[in-house]
Amino acid sequence: MTNLALDLREAAQMYPDRPAVRHDDAVLSYARLDDLSARAAGWLRSRGLRPGDPVGIMLPNVPHFPVFYYGVLRAGGTVVPMNPLLKAREIAHYLGDSGARLVLAWETATLEAEAGAATAGADSVSIGPATLDAVATWPASASPEVARRGDDDTAVILYTSGTTGTPKGAELTHANMRRNASVTATSLLALGPDDVVMGCLPLFHSFGQTCGLNAAVQSGACLTLISRFSARAALEVIERDQVTVFEGVPTMYIGMLGEGGDAADTSSLRLCVSGGAALPVEVLHGFEKAFDSVILEGYGLSETSPVATFNRRDRRKPGSIGLPVEGVELRLVSVDDGDVPAPPGEVGEIAIRGHNVMKGYWKREEATAAAIRGGWFHTGDLARADEDGFYYIVDR
Repeated sequence: MTNLALDLREAAQMYPDRPAVRHDDAVLSYARLDDLSARAAGWLRSRGLRPGDPVGIMLPNVPHFPVFYYGVLRAGGTVVPMNPLLKAREIAHYLGDSGARLVLAWETATLEAEAGAATAGADSVSIGPATLDAVATWPASASPEVARRGDDDTAVILYTSGTTGTPKGAELTHANMRRNASVTATSLLALGPDDVVMGCLPLFHSFGQTCGLNAAVQSGACLTLISRFSARAALEVIERDQVTVFEGVPTMYIGMLGEGGDAADTSSLRLCVSGGAALPVEVLHGFEKAFDSVILEGYGLSETSPVATFNRRDRRKPGSIGLPVEGVELRLVSVDDGDVPAPPGEVGEIAIRGHNVMKGYWKREEATAAAIRGGWFHTGDLARADEDGFYYIVDR
């Protein structure tokens, strides 16, 4: 059985009293998170959720997200993560396209969620700060604690940004998500139960889900959440919670560098990770000098769970997206003919093959066939490779 929710169950058995999720003064231990997710699963089943049914989760970075995320998975459902700032029209598309009959929306998004759900013929349930107190009173499901799911069953449908048209849902399987989180937690970040991971990346995005939430849970580490990022708040949380691993996008590093290395005590940091866009080399060097911490850059997409390449602490090149991660292959193909390798030394389109590549685009067979050919996912991103095998993004 491969269900991604098993990672939480196993962590709760190994580290029941250790903090799993922190949000300011609120702390959920692994035992508590496990119990609440089981009760959420029972509630979902009582509403008629069946294995494979999609459920929209439209929540910010609050403890409620992991409770319902693992609750849906535990019940055998498929999570459809949604930005809580989406408007009714977008919500209607996500729900209508995925077939979700239920969306769990943060209280500030209730009006938009209700309007979008009504258009899609779905139900909307408002979630607020007091909801977890109510969840604690719900009965746990009488069904098996964690639903049986196969490697190739869909765990998450992540909708792309839609910059080239209507957003498409990337189907990520339980095997995709578990293996990518495992590679991230072990060979890349070396996470352990004493680590505290900064959770300021949105959990509705693949970067925050895999590298933050799922990697932390697999390791028994603590994920400390920030609902709305600000450089000052992030530095204060690093000092307060003794954060050891910071994960962010370039704008976050630029903001914190602007605050200055003496803005907070960040001596607990042992590693920083950057992704989502190219980090200017001068920012990387400036941050490392100001905060005395190494930044490792990586690369990936929603369609690749997301991590595909990464720099290593003992083998890195600033400005590069690094080397392929364990179990993943990269190659550059001709821009003119994507089935032909690009000539050595020339810019080509990145193609990816491995455990991280999505099952396909939800209900879009033609788009899937165009993107995944011969087992290789064609990203549309252009890059070059150097003589040591490091890749450098040229255009996204």
